[in-house]
Amino acid sequence: MKINLFQKTFAYTFGMMLMITILAHALIFLIAPSQNVLITSTLISNVGATTFSEVDMSQLITQTILKTFPISIACCVVISLFFSLLFSKGITMPVLSIMKSVHQMSKLDVSAKATVTATDEIGDLATDINTLYQSLLLTIRNLELEKEKVHLAEKEKIDFLRTASHELKTPVTELNATLENMILGIGEYCDYEIYLPRCKEITEQLGEIIRDILNTSRLQVQSNSEPATMLSMEEILLDLCEPYQLIAKTKKIQFEMDILDDISVYLPENQLKKAISNILSNAVNYTEADRKISVTLDGKKLSIHNECDALSPEQLEHIFEPFYRPDLARNRETGGNGLGLYIVQTILDKLHLKYRFVPMKKAKGMDFTIYF
Repeated sequence: MKINLFQKTFAYTFGMMLMITILAHALIFLIAPSQNVLITSTLISNVGATTFSEVDMSQLITQTILKTFPISIACCVVISLFFSLLFSKGITMPVLSIMKSVHQMSKLDVSAKATVTATDEIGDLATDINTLYQSLLLTIRNLELEKEKVHLAEKEKIDFLRTASHELKTPVTELNATLENMILGIGEYCDYEIYLPRCKEITEQLGEIIRDILNTSRLQVQSNSEPATMLSMEEILLDLCEPYQLIAKTKKIQFEMDILDDISVYLPENQLKKAISNILSNAVNYTEADRKISVTLDGKKLSIHNECDALSPEQLEHIFEPFYRPDLARNRETGGNGLGLYIVQTILDKLHLKYRFVPMKKAKGMDFTIYF
């Protein structure tokens, strides 16, 4: 049979007090009669005679104690019962309150809390339990967030592979059809001098897509393995902008760079360069001749503007999706393979850098800004 804490505490306390009562009465019963007290009384009669009498005090005390024992023991039992109840309640109520709260905590009730107000060790125990439970809830919450992130990452990987398969399928199908028609000598495909170079172009496109897919898949590994170093943004931009200035010059595009205030950042160098390089490449590819590209570093803000046809809100919703190319540049020769900005987003998110890609307000074009 299960006995709860209150019953155990009450039985133990009441038993101890009864034992003390019984021992006290036993000691009184044993010690009091052993005291040799002789009482002598003198009595003078009417005739002048004097008489003496003696009283056996031990016998008198024993008789008195035996007569008062029932009342004394009854009073002690009542007093012991009363104080045992008070003591047991005072000891067990905080423990029972903690037990009730812990039972709620075991069900992960967010509102569960031990409300013991004592300032002794039991109060410290309640405080420690509350602290431990809040830490547990925080850990569970973080695990749920990590689970959602992992689920989202897995979904993004699956979507990426599906899109990549579709992107690879188109040139592979075109290449296979062209080669088959050349082998069969159908119509214009007999002109090998035209279609062999075309086949080579298709294979180069396939190679470029495969390289970008592999580079994208390595981002996750690189983000965990590449160490961060202190970098000067001015030096980074001078190194990255030089080749794109030459490309812009050949396309008759004006390329300006303005370093207003240099800043040092503690980031992985290769990943940061890859992200900025892709933004610059995107700007050069989407800027027509006689227009301008400007790169401005102003302290903790890097802005890359390029004059072009601004993207619509619908296009901006999908611009960071893998293999997405705006309608104005759907072919791979001018619009790339659609992985550039996807890689930029992946890197900047891994580096926890804020960014925005919006149409320019004062001019016609797009503005990509990174905040350090």
